[in-house]
Amino acid sequence: MQSVKVVIVGGGAAGLGAAKTLGLYVDYLLVEAQDYLGGRIRTVDIAPNVAVDLGAQFIHGKVNNIVYDVCKNLNCIMPASEKTDNDTLVLASNQTVIDSKLFDKATAVWQAILEEAAAFFEKKTRPSHHSLSDYLVEHFKKRLSVALGYSDDIIDAFIDYFSQTELIENGCSSLSDLSLADYGSFEYLDGDYINEFQNGGYRSFIAYMKSFLPDEKRIRLNSEVVRVKYVQDSHRLQVDIRDLNHSSENEITTILCDHVIWTSSLGYLKGNFSSIFATEKELLEQKRQAIENLGFDTVNKVVLVYEKSFWPKDVKEMILLHTQKPLPILLSESLNDLADIRTITEAIHRYDVLPSTDTPVLICWLGGPAAVLAENFSNEIIGQVCHEVLCYFLNISSKSNLPINIVKSAWHTNRFVRGSYSYYSTKSTRKDGELLRAPYAPDGIPRIQFAGEATHEKFYSTVHGALESGIRESTKLLSVIKK
Repeated sequence: MQSVKVVIVGGGAAGLGAAKTLGLYVDYLLVEAQDYLGGRIRTVDIAPNVAVDLGAQFIHGKVNNIVYDVCKNLNCIMPASEKTDNDTLVLASNQTVIDSKLFDKATAVWQAILEEAAAFFEKKTRPSHHSLSDYLVEHFKKRLSVALGYSDDIIDAFIDYFSQTELIENGCSSLSDLSLADYGSFEYLDGDYINEFQNGGYRSFIAYMKSFLPDEKRIRLNSEVVRVKYVQDSHRLQVDIRDLNHSSENEITTILCDHVIWTSSLGYLKGNFSSIFATEKELLEQKRQAIENLGFDTVNKVVLVYEKSFWPKDVKEMILLHTQKPLPILLSESLNDLADIRTITEAIHRYDVLPSTDTPVLICWLGGPAAVLAENFSNEIIGQVCHEVLCYFLNISSKSNLPINIVKSAWHTNRFVRGSYSYYSTKSTRKDGELLRAPYAPDGIPRIQFAGEATHEKFYSTVHGALESGIRESTKLLSVIKK
């Protein structure tokens, strides 16, 4: 039976950060259920010499951002560009173009409302069950109407757009699920909030982190941890691992270790925590409610690759305002009869032009229920929907300029992830975050520690939060080992 000092569960940013911190001289094994390292960082090739991130795509903030510092040294971040009036194309569903200055004015009102909502975290003046949606309903439309002075259809379309973007920003299924009391607990780092990668995305970062692993023997891919048991007599942990390279469900190997650093997604814990730690009653009681209360839903992307662009030159993003409900769009006959397609079309509000390549690539973002529904359809069907919706708003034929490749993410049906990133829900409190990251110490020594973006106090939902959490837990563990 194999024996190591530490088992790190999960090979995403948190697990790689934990491994790097433990260094060369601690005997550890990193166990990852998927066939690649990176977790929710997943870079794929979509065209010759063109790569795109299907998961994490940006670096959020610069100052004191460990991920930014690493990637700056790797020279894989795109230089910041000055914003121009041509960057944003705002399209209404009556097939007219909206002045981008009007969009900027609406954005300023939206940001002011969100800043006010965030301030409740410090003031602690709102009951924990109040949602961000409650606050928006109370304030946003009135303020937007005064600021813009436009008709209700334009105002409602802006509200719809910003609500959809907030679903994507927070990874929640509904703004009614997003806690108002803890909305301001996330800390924004100084510097540009959105930092984009050069071609290759996060691939250089993952390669850099992997370079600190001494050899391939420290990594076990396609291996799912199915049970962790504390053995009281030996003060060790028994870790049962299923080899996913074999078809047999009974292909289980066991490793003994002194410590486990657990870094899986909160979504995976929601579905598997009770079975993996079934023998550890105290641990179940410590964390089960926190895991249930904290939020974790899905954001997905649809990536469309074209032979040539058909949108205006220099445009970096296209915003769709649904000024008519439902959208008066007639999709192809093969799409119209499909269940849930209309829900997906109503959720399409934004396309980003991938800036890191001259190849025309659009990224369509999906949040809320539509993000999950989209996973039920093939790449071709969802890609065709996204293409036809954009062509409708641009008032051009969808039969020309068809995409030459379509790729979409599917984070909800990925059984080792089950979503995108965490948030504080109306059911959760800050105490749940504390409980999630608390170690399990059945003999007074931390035996099972928890890392991952959801465990970070201030930077949950981000790569730098995930990386910091892995470093945090390994640093604590090193202090225990050295005693």
